[in-house]
Amino acid sequence: MEPFFWWNEKQKSLMEDARAFADKSLPMGEEILWTKQFPSDLLKDVARKGWFGGVIPQEYGGMDVGVTGVAIVTEELSRVCAALSGAYAVSMFGGVEQLLSFGSEEQKQRWLPKIAKGDVVGAVCITEPFVGSDAAGVETTTKREGDYYVLNGKKRFITNAGLADIYCVYARTSEKPRDKSKYQHLSAFLVEKGTPGFSVEKINELSGWFGLPNGGLDFNDVRVPAENLIGQEGAGWKVMVAGLNFERVAFAAGMLGSMREAIRYAVAYTQRRVQFDKPTIDIPTNQSKIAEMLANLYTSRLLVYHAAHLLDQHKDAMVEAATAKMLTSDMYEKLMSDAVQV
Repeated sequence: MEPFFWWNEKQKSLMEDARAFADKSLPMGEEILWTKQFPSDLLKDVARKGWFGGVIPQEYGGMDVGVTGVAIVTEELSRVCAALSGAYAVSMFGGVEQLLSFGSEEQKQRWLPKIAKGDVVGAVCITEPFVGSDAAGVETTTKREGDYYVLNGKKRFITNAGLADIYCVYARTSEKPRDKSKYQHLSAFLVEKGTPGFSVEKINELSGWFGLPNGGLDFNDVRVPAENLIGQEGAGWKVMVAGLNFERVAFAAGMLGSMREAIRYAVAYTQRRVQFDKPTIDIPTNQSKIAEMLANLYTSRLLVYHAAHLLDQHKDAMVEAATAKMLTSDMYEKLMSDAVQV
């Protein structure tokens, strides 16, 4: 990985540190491929590096290297294994962005220092059994009872299920047609692990995401303190949408490292394998595929870090973040297929 010209010195230094960490950790990543065990020790090493404080301001114990810094770390960790990069990235947009943009000072003081140290891992809970792309259609409900909100419902395909300490949960707080028409019917809450009535229902077996817990959550009369409401009641849609651009960039960055490793393996293999009295890297078809793989990687990286840069400048990067995730996902699938063919 090479730095882009707009990166600051702190981000360039972070790149070197993250790359060295990934290089050292590659053997453990290969072990996880076979054991399918979550890399708890590696995640603790990441926490000790302070990388969980990527977008967190220094006043809360963070590194303050922005969305770009989170993308840098995520890219390098994805070279090791999807479980490591996935757990890290989801923690970054599973509570941090929401607290930074909408949280009260009390909430920031309570949670951000813990997240920055890696003592708290996060998760974001939108998808449900019958709700996916239509995020405004969330069916999980909650009602106010004194100093608590009582949550009922289910969430599905939640990354870091069971692993996370805090869950950013979106639920309905109004059934009024007027509120629904103005997207003011949802609210966002931080639900803590171990809260009575809150449980992991199932862990899914996902193709390729070895060792990363992903599963279903059940909320059965879960009493959440009113102080865990993020922003105002009815502001859940704003909280959700604001965090999605960060999520898209971080998710896309988590494919870049795997793409780099796929190219490295493919090239090394063709340099060693001999067919028809010559190494297979001399076969024009392979050369063409490798060239296209590199082009797809470079294009994807440019889009991802451009979107990250815009977010760091507090600009509206909805289109850039969405296209970065879309193109990188497509290029990732094609690149991996081409690498196998090579």
